[in-house]
Amino acid sequence: MTIMYRTVSDHQLTATQHHAIRALLDEAFADEFSDEDNDHAAGGVRVIASDGDQIVGHAALVARTITIADTPYTVAYVEGVAVWPAYQGQGIGAQIMRQITDMAQRDFEIAMLSTGEIDFYAKFGWQRFVGQSFVDNHGTIIRTADEDEGLMVYTTRTQLNQPGVAWVCDWRTGDVW
Repeated sequence: MTIMYRTVSDHQLTATQHHAIRALLDEAFADEFSDEDNDHAAGGVRVIASDGDQIVGHAALVARTITIADTPYTVAYVEGVAVWPAYQGQGIGAQIMRQITDMAQRDFEIAMLSTGEIDFYAKFGWQRFVGQSFVDNHGTIIRTADEDEGLMVYTTRTQLNQPGVAWVCDWRTGDVW
């Protein structure tokens, strides 16, 4: 088994590759990866791990506008991190996250993700979010406190990830964070 990693823009993927990525995400997330989740992973760049022609690992990095302490920032948002179950535990997810984190650090001041796997991402320098999250629902700012504990950030601008600092994302269908 030789795993190959490549970074591709969304528009460079064929329809067959998009379907293979969706099948991977459905399998890895036990069919809890919604159409909205899939849409959230679109439009940016992806790191894909392949074993021959089979896509066995994936993560997407998409740009989102997040308003932090009343200042809008373009934030690298990580979506759809997954490894085909038969390939898990072999370091593929770690390699994908190293590459995603390097891209985020190189191209953005701030990166963010939402997860239930805090310890995994902490190994790559991601920090727990300690601010307060909100969503701008068409002009109405709504606190999303239940999301706070699953959010993580990667930034050298540590003054932004402080208790009480408001982070506001734009509304989107499905999970807003």
